[in-house]
Amino acid sequence: MKITLTGSHGFIGTHLSKALEEQGHDIDCWDLKIGKSLDAFKLPVDTQLVIHLAAKADVRASLLDPNLYWRQNVLNSKEIFRQCAEKNVHVIYASSSTAKQWWRNPYATTKKICEEIAPNKSCGIRFSTVWGDGARPTMLIPQIKNKTLTYATEHERDFIHVSDVVSGITTIIKRGSTGVMEMGSGKSVRVDELVAYNGINVPIRSGHTYEQEENILPSTSLRSLGWAPKIDIMEADISVLA
Repeated sequence: MKITLTGSHGFIGTHLSKALEEQGHDIDCWDLKIGKSLDAFKLPVDTQLVIHLAAKADVRASLLDPNLYWRQNVLNSKEIFRQCAEKNVHVIYASSSTAKQWWRNPYATTKKICEEIAPNKSCGIRFSTVWGDGARPTMLIPQIKNKTLTYATEHERDFIHVSDVVSGITTIIKRGSTGVMEMGSGKSVRVDELVAYNGINVPIRSGHTYEQEENILPSTSLRSLGWAPKIDIMEADISVLA
């Protein structure tokens, strides 16, 4: 299958593009890291599926420059959706568990808006907290691994490994799913307990109001397709898998 993949050289995209190529798919990559900006996006005529992962992430950063997040996450997505709808191409796009409480920060708002404007022939994936090799160094798990964490909170998080995300996306591809689907482990893990489990001793602080207290995703619809996560973060070796 000819697949156009945006964010191909990002965290999830790097793992996904490798898996898709190993499965025999032909990947048309779009990423700023290879000089292909979504500002100039044009859907190739032979594309059979678009997987749209490219976006500005980081909840905290979105508070500082919400206009940038609007341009990158909403306006670029709107154009990709338009081209896919025009050519009747199925699109799978990255949403976020933050869309459940979209009013808390600009990043969450952009993800919720994408769900609202996506074409009928699309599937939005609400990822929970994805971890694994290649994640941003400012994220929790890399900070635990690198011992750069300065504090922890009592927030509950649903941690899903990037390899389980890849298997989830390939399941959605095979089934041709549409609508909005959750992709998480369905397990609640308190941040301070995870930090302590990994031998890190840091102060416990209150979280910010722009953060959700929890982001647990049962992922019922995806599980009904036969998918299930395989890696439990409380049983995993972060030093190897992150």
